[in-house]
Amino acid sequence: MAEIKAFRAIRFSKDDITNFICPPYDVISSDEKERLKKLSPFNIVNIELSDSSGEKNKYENAADLFKVWQNKSVLVYDEKPALYFYEQVFDDHGIKMTRGGFFAALKLCDPHSDKSSIKPHEKTLTKPKGDRLELLKATKANISPIFCLFEDENFMIKDICKKVSRKVPSTTAKDKDGTFHKLWIVNDECVIKAMEQYLLSKKIFIADGHHRYETAWDYSQERKEKDEDYSLQKDYNYVLTYFCSMEDQGISIWPTHRVIEEPVELESNIDKYFAVCSPKDFQKLSKKEIQPIMVFKNGKYRVLTIKKDSILKKVMPNNSKAYRNLAVSILHNVLIPNSDASEFNYVKNDKEAVLLAQKTRKIAIIVPPTPVESLKTISLNNEMMPQKSTYFYPKVASGVVMRVI
Repeated sequence: MAEIKAFRAIRFSKDDITNFICPPYDVISSDEKERLKKLSPFNIVNIELSDSSGEKNKYENAADLFKVWQNKSVLVYDEKPALYFYEQVFDDHGIKMTRGGFFAALKLCDPHSDKSSIKPHEKTLTKPKGDRLELLKATKANISPIFCLFEDENFMIKDICKKVSRKVPSTTAKDKDGTFHKLWIVNDECVIKAMEQYLLSKKIFIADGHHRYETAWDYSQERKEKDEDYSLQKDYNYVLTYFCSMEDQGISIWPTHRVIEEPVELESNIDKYFAVCSPKDFQKLSKKEIQPIMVFKNGKYRVLTIKKDSILKKVMPNNSKAYRNLAVSILHNVLIPNSDASEFNYVKNDKEAVLLAQKTRKIAIIVPPTPVESLKTISLNNEMMPQKSTYFYPKVASGVVMRVI
């Protein structure tokens, strides 16, 4: 079962936090980091991606800043435990959309257990987990949330979110992409209890934040071993989480494209396993059950479709149909199976991917987005997609609410 609870958030004391929030750590470039730092000395990027200072390493500096900001009342604790309703209004390829959900503390379960009610869908890497673990140990706080989905067939949570959103928000922000962020604090015990009970019977699907979730689990196990007064209700057994229903009309999954040095086996694998189609057919083919791949090489585009479904079954015999049919699965298992995840540059915009490929004399691999239903099926089968298989847009901002452990 999925267990959530209200918590006392630590938040920026201002009503408008435009200059204080930042995207998740793993999508911030060095240029973007400098831009965010210039917005305010209190922008959360200074903690999320801290720099070393004097004899202090970056994690020690992050912890010091976190304490100093609290002492200066830049960051303040809420008086009562609450659930925090969060809405993002954004433009998605020319269409205005709204995504609504809420922040709560989620009880951690073993991410490697098939029996867990919390379902990841992507593989993780050791280096970013180590980085996030050091930050968590230093600050003893969830600076940024993980992002999870759940089924809300009866629209119970959606209806509560709608009612809450009619009120004036406690906090607002607008980021550089034009996304408008709104936050409401709900400490009504009846509402909290109803939502806790509703989520108990649900499976929780990790949409974004796999590294942070596994880090939180590892941290909880470290604390458990050293805690002579251990209890399942200890704060370190929970992690800050943003919840959104799968039925929300604001769910938008973007693809993440790849740029890489041309692998030796590329052309031979294309000849052996793929039919080559016109680039103009990419969007139409992307709607089919088996997704296509588009390769940009030497100034030319080619759209690749698998010749036979039997190829996928042979190469991925232990995977579900939903997994085998994804372009990212076909890419990493059939087209260039010997390329390691660390060799790729990951780019969310197809035009940027092509420009980078031209600039670096590499190839760009363009993929369609992963459907949310595929994510659900694959997660329930306890399968792991390749890294960067999904890009939920917009990202849930860091610094809207934080949770101290």
